[in-house]
Amino acid sequence: MILKHFIVSSLMGATALGTAGGFATAQADTITLKASHNANADEPYGLGLRKMAEILDASSNGAARIEVYDNAQLGDEMESIQGTQMGSVDIAVTANETLANFVPDLTVFSLPFLFQDAEQMDRALSDPAVVAAMQAALEDKGFHLLSVFSAGTRHVMTKTPITKMEDMAGLKIRTMQNPAHVDTFKAFGANPTPLAYTELYGALETNVVDGAEAANTNFYAKKFYEVAPDWAMIGWLELVAPVIMGKAAYDALPPETQAELDAAGLEAGKFQRKTYRDSDLARLSDIKASGVTVTTPDVAPFRAVAADIQAKYVETDAQKQIFSLIEAVK
Repeated sequence: MILKHFIVSSLMGATALGTAGGFATAQADTITLKASHNANADEPYGLGLRKMAEILDASSNGAARIEVYDNAQLGDEMESIQGTQMGSVDIAVTANETLANFVPDLTVFSLPFLFQDAEQMDRALSDPAVVAAMQAALEDKGFHLLSVFSAGTRHVMTKTPITKMEDMAGLKIRTMQNPAHVDTFKAFGANPTPLAYTELYGALETNVVDGAEAANTNFYAKKFYEVAPDWAMIGWLELVAPVIMGKAAYDALPPETQAELDAAGLEAGKFQRKTYRDSDLARLSDIKASGVTVTTPDVAPFRAVAADIQAKYVETDAQKQIFSLIEAVK
């Protein structure tokens, strides 16, 4: 049996499954993969990974399974990506903005107003050509793409209402550690302040930052409204969240497990993106019920300055290809 031989070999010390390959607790004839994400268990990241685990368990008849670690138990996003390289994490869900530090060609997914809306993003991420271009960029840097999740339509939380772009002038807005995001919020007039997501609540509470960007879902789930009770619905970004493995660890899996894992990732991605869209819609009413001041500024000025950011960051042939493929998805 291929799988049994694979597990026995790994226990006898095959280096592909050691520290370099990274994955797996091998128990009897079972491959166990550790999956990391930084949100609550009941948020769409956690639900998406559990859907992937459910599908994989069924398709492999229990021969391969995924253990999901919520709330950054295995490290924040940067640490989880590094974990897939070092062997402490098998599967990581990460905002594209963090992953682009390792795979610069993916910076194109960090561009403001890249997608028309969440539905167009879902269609693009279901397009085989777009996915193949992402896979090629990741494999070139030593990663394998299992799925593409969503982290929602992103808006801006602050401590004073934002009714127009000029209201953002000088505000310290937490961004991800991503140059395109930093430049975008500079163009909006804000003072972008890169900061780890796990530090955000405390930074808002102690006035280290004046606000941040988020989706309805995580704004509500993390109770950021307690320390930033104003919510400007700008929809400046549809946040893409790739689900990755280290390529060495993926290549070391038996071929049938690779196929089952890829199929599970594809289905889980569709499920998760719909889950996030539904969650964002549902959480808006919860946000309003929590006493948050919700504003809807005119997005035209935001879109106008975003065009220069897009032009600046679409540089390489791979980025131009991905950008064109997304534009072609209607």
